[in-house]
Amino acid sequence: MSDDLLRSYFILDLHPTATLEQVRSAYHDLVKAWHPDRYQNESTRLRTRAEEKLKAITNAYTRITSALEPSEEGAPIAMDFGERWGFANQRGHTVIYPDFKAVHPFQGGLAAARPVDKWGYIDRTGTFRVTPLYEDCGDFSEGLAAVKWYGRWGYIDRDGQFIIQPKFQSAEQFEDGRARVRLGARWGTINRIGDVNFDMPPGQGQIDGDTNDAA
Repeated sequence: MSDDLLRSYFILDLHPTATLEQVRSAYHDLVKAWHPDRYQNESTRLRTRAEEKLKAITNAYTRITSALEPSEEGAPIAMDFGERWGFANQRGHTVIYPDFKAVHPFQGGLAAARPVDKWGYIDRTGTFRVTPLYEDCGDFSEGLAAVKWYGRWGYIDRDGQFIIQPKFQSAEQFEDGRARVRLGARWGTINRIGDVNFDMPPGQGQIDGDTNDAA
């Protein structure tokens, strides 16, 4: 195990043998403890310390989950069987019955699948790990996936729990701890706790439709 990965476990106050679920639980606990909103009435020094601590926690979580999540090498391959989609192995043998109207390739050990009208996520056995409830969805990246729920986009974890509540008109996948989102007519980037940094002033530009560029 690399020194960088060991430091990441230390930051989350975990032993290197911790499971993925233990890592997620530790991360969520630490985010609550160090969220800058809790320090709004404190000194600038303490607020800055909270922001730095939260950034280190997020980076550590990303490194650990990237190491622990299953590799996609050898993952089942999405196959069009005619009217329905399923998955085959590297030899072309069916391993997940073609029972879906549409699917995405496997990412992070899960694949988006639409059995009828709604999207969910299946594991490599074809079992739904996240119930198909969503109007549209993206792929998992850094432990989170963008999903469309009642006309708005938010982010869920691998257990189907909303980590960032649905309020965006568009949402892309996470890369290096941030993701592109659109709120109203404004684009920006969001971090893993839902803070948005806008990069376009209000009223500048016109965006038509309600599409998710990453899904």
